[in-house]
Formats: sequence, structure tokens, C-alpha cells
Amino acid sequence: MKKTLLCLLLIVMTGCSASDLFSNTPAVSSESSYADFINVGDKHYVNAWELALVDPAGIEEIGEVELGTVVPEGTSVYSLPDYPEHNVVVVKTDSKDAGMLTNVTGYLVYVRYEGDGESYYPEIEDQAVSHIQIYKAGELFRELKGEEANAFLQLFEQHGAYNEFSFEDAPQYTVLFVGDHVLGHNYGIMEKNGQFGLTHLESKLPDAIYGYFK
Repeated sequence: MKKTLLCLLLIVMTGCSASDLFSNTPAVSSESSYADFINVGDKHYVNAWELALVDPAGIEEIGEVELGTVVPEGTSVYSLPDYPEHNVVVVKTDSKDAGMLTNVTGYLVYVRYEGDGESYYPEIEDQAVSHIQIYKAGELFRELKGEEANAFLQLFEQHGAYNEFSFEDAPQYTVLFVGDHVLGHNYGIMEKNGQFGLTHLESKLPDAIYGYFK
């Protein structure tokens, strides 16, 4: 599996903040690093698999994919109300396969990339997380709020070293962090031999997190 070190800062309503691991998101380094991209008009976008559209209200069709490596040409492209310059867009997809996780929202998020060194990545890392949704095989399995969400996040940030929890199969769970923004973060979780780990880091989660997935 491709190992992508993605970072975000999650702050739960109760005031708990995530570790330094999630404080920054690396900029796109080169087109060759990203197999999933689309061209719309004169703009070039790369897939940000860790981002999820949590509220489709207000999206508007602005065009279609003119060139894409994963999304078929002619697929409708939608703008988001918070991004009038179309630096972040979404496309609707019937496929639940998003590589690192199972797509649970029905949309893929793409971020503008022009290779000029300017970052167009959405600055949502400091949004408060109102609740956490856990999906199993693409279906909502559990929803966490308040102190329960806070406790889950504390365990979530206590993952082990990178590349110590290898796997071959697709992730069985997707965890979606929802706040007050149109976008949230989601991550794939893999179960192996009764233990759980983050797919994008191949990193083991604490044993105590077991109860949230059963």
C-alpha cells in the first residue's frame, strides 16, 4: 500500500487537541506522486483522499472532467460554497473504493495544484470536531459525540510507529471526523488478528480502541 504521511489538527468540542503528528499537511510535491488527478478548464487538481464532503448542500455544477486518470472524462465537477475560486472541488462517484479507505460520502475531493509552490489545500485543520462517525463496509456503524468522541481521539493519536502494521486487504473501517465545515477528514482502519491500525501510516492503534469497532 502507498504510504502517505497526512497530517491534520483535530480539536474536539471538549477542548482536547491532537498530537503534533496531525499539525500539518504536506504540500503536493509533484504530479508523478499522485496517480489520481483531473483537469477542469485551465485548472489542474489532485485527489485529497483524506478529505471528505460532509455536507453536499450548496454544491453547484461548474463543469466536467476534461482529463482524468481515475475519474472518467465527462464526469460532472461541483464547486463548494466556501471556495468560490474553485480551488477545491468535488466529483460524485458510485465507487466506494478510495484506496486508503472506503468512500462513505459518495464524493471525491480534489485540490487545485499548479506546481507554482502556492498551497491551495483547505485550511480546516483547526475546526472543532462535533462528532465522529465510524463506518464498517461502507455503512454507518457507530457515531461518537462529546466525551466519547474525546476519548476516541486520545486513543487515535496514540498510534505506533510507521510501517509496523502491514496489510494486503482493503481497510474494513472508515473513521470520519465531522465539524462545522463543509469538509471533514476521514481515514481507513484495518483490523488484523484482533488489532487495529491506520492504513495510510501502516501504524498500530492502542489495544484499548478495540471496543469502538465491536
